[in-house]
Amino acid sequence: MKKRHARSGTRIASSANVTSDGKARVDTGKPTLTQQGIDVDAFIRKNHALIERLRKGTR
Repeated sequence: MKKRHARSGTRIASSANVTSDGKARVDTGKPTLTQQGIDVDAFIRKNHALIERLRKGTR
């Protein structure tokens, strides 16, 4: 039997906003840290323990 291939015209476009870094983000309507005038590197340094604790909780 022949294998049937999906038709290229049947793709559904994603509604996520894809940025240049390749990560898809959904617009939440909330300003980012940078838009709020917060230095991201300093924020991460200050909250490193909290960030690591939150990340481990999702695994």
